[in-house]
Amino acid sequence: MSEKEKDIAATNRLLEVIRGKRAFESSPVDSELPQQEKVEPERLPIPEKKKTRDSFGFLSRKTLGLDIGSHSVKCVQLEKKGTGAYRLLAVGASEIAPKGIDLEDDPKKITVSAIKKTIEGINLRKTAVITAIGGVSTAIRQIELPFMTEKELSSAIKWEARNYIPFDINDVELDYQIINTSKASKKLDIILVSVIKDFIRYHIELLREIPLEPHIIDVNPLALVNAVMFNEEIEGDEFVVLIDIGDKNTTLSIHGEEGQYFVRNIMISGNDFTDDIMRGNGLSYADAEQFKKNQDSVGLLDIIKPSLDNLIREVRRSLTFYENQTKIRGFSTIILTGGSASIKGLDGYLSAELGLPVEILNPFRKIDVEPASMLAPFENDLCKLSLAVGLAIRG
Repeated sequence: MSEKEKDIAATNRLLEVIRGKRAFESSPVDSELPQQEKVEPERLPIPEKKKTRDSFGFLSRKTLGLDIGSHSVKCVQLEKKGTGAYRLLAVGASEIAPKGIDLEDDPKKITVSAIKKTIEGINLRKTAVITAIGGVSTAIRQIELPFMTEKELSSAIKWEARNYIPFDINDVELDYQIINTSKASKKLDIILVSVIKDFIRYHIELLREIPLEPHIIDVNPLALVNAVMFNEEIEGDEFVVLIDIGDKNTTLSIHGEEGQYFVRNIMISGNDFTDDIMRGNGLSYADAEQFKKNQDSVGLLDIIKPSLDNLIREVRRSLTFYENQTKIRGFSTIILTGGSASIKGLDGYLSAELGLPVEILNPFRKIDVEPASMLAPFENDLCKLSLAVGLAIRG
């Protein structure tokens, strides 16, 4: 099998496991299955909830959630302890481009180095590794289609998707999950996932360099919802707004058991806050980052107000759009995650401007952490580990 054929096979298998329905049975890069063994994964309206053996040949109770961001790499290793209970085994984080390193020199090499540093010293034996893809190269939509059979849907989904995704249909890989089927209303509710092909290939190449064998590859917004649903008490009629403020973009998602799932990428982020600090205080990028992270920085909210107000404006537009589209009125709370979510006073400012209660997610609220000192290096910004926790629970 040529390298190109291996990449195509790896990409196809990656999309098969985005929903977690199928684990890699061996290396996603090196496996060469006989042609007759390559079958389409069965798509079911209601996935069966039964344990399956993972790629290591055992029922794994240890998982490593690996969050490869644009600014840093984070990981969380958990051990499942009974139904819905987890114990923290290890946690790690490394900056991809710390002070003195030019990321443009060799971004792949520097990112691989950060991943290796993050997982250094963590025993990955009998551990299922879960990673994710996110950012502006992905799009998730909940759509409604006329009722049709699985076979008809499989043939029609590419043509239907053209109306909902913001990319050229020829540049993406598509996957979908039926979440509700109603013959009576003659409708199908579907979660549609699209990922730009080049972005998938790059992600696979990074993992190949480590080398790591992923058990599941998820998408960031769904993994974050997983972390929220695990840690927060949310009533069936509540609608939660999750705002993940990353380095390069902010992801806003709305989740409610009886409403439409909504995701939007907003191109205002922590990097814009850093730019405001650089201009306002005449600091270098590295010094501005430290100023942003310092809980005692004076006047920080005033300095980042230009970008912060732009972000609030886009959040308002998203909430209004959702209400107009769904006819649903009222949101219960806003939950913040991401590297910039823990800026001192940010939660209160957002609450006052948006008129909703705002809380910063503690992704370890219901996880057994012993000793507590394991989280000491992250005590002021536990929320930046939310995605890694959501991925580890996803396993």
